[in-house]
Amino acid sequence: MFLVLVSTFSFGSCIQNRDDLFYSPIEGNQKTFEAYALKNSACGKEKLPGTLFIHRVKIDDLKICIRAIELVDCNTWNTDGYLPDTCKAIGTSFR
Repeated sequence: MFLVLVSTFSFGSCIQNRDDLFYSPIEGNQKTFEAYALKNSACGKEKLPGTLFIHRVKIDDLKICIRAIELVDCNTWNTDGYLPDTCKAIGTSFR
């Protein structure tokens, strides 16, 4: 009986559904808007995010999206309709 309880607990803790792995939709959208504001300021453009999170979002996925925003050059950023692929993969797109 003890072995069954220990193995069930060990297996249950491996499931990737923990709240500490996710941002709420509000947190995810806020971090995305902040990244856009910084990039817009650096590149002289006023773009709005083309992705809106309506469900919680994995922290690691959003960090990759934000890093892609930070690394893109201004010529690409100023292209109409540009959205990093890493951001497209995690949100609800309105484009």
